[in-house]
Amino acid sequence: MTLTSFNPWNDLFSTQGHAEQLLGDAFGRTLMRERLVHALPLDIRQTEDAYYIEASVPGFKPEDVEITFDESVLTIRAISPQEDETKLGSYVQRERPLNSVQRHVHLPAQIRVEEITASFEYGILTIMVPREKKAQPTRIPVTMAVEPKKVIDAPVPVGSATG
Repeated sequence: MTLTSFNPWNDLFSTQGHAEQLLGDAFGRTLMRERLVHALPLDIRQTEDAYYIEASVPGFKPEDVEITFDESVLTIRAISPQEDETKLGSYVQRERPLNSVQRHVHLPAQIRVEEITASFEYGILTIMVPREKKAQPTRIPVTMAVEPKKVIDAPVPVGSATG
């Protein structure tokens, strides 16, 4: 028979882990390739010329971030390289979403995809999505399609039979 010492923290962390698995999707977390993926918080502003999307990606480097656009959906994904826990020690508790974050943003079709730009500064990713210029109302002149043909009443020649 093996004796083990009672550690209340083990039960607490075990219960928390089970609760996170059960409720993970409800709070914006999903499993992707056996890694925990957190929903990426972001802000979206619009001007007449563009949409500006700002996302907080602290702990990630620009090379860890991937942005794609396909069928009106802009996808932002950041995946950090795996840490070697043996060098740094193993975690007792980990709450900061450092593994990966992802977000899909549905945009209207009236954007200029080839001109989308992204910049990264102090953990903030800023994506500028240019909008197509809105068509301005234009007055179309209305003209007569075909001039009506004029019918000329010719006098009936004298001596011709009518009727």
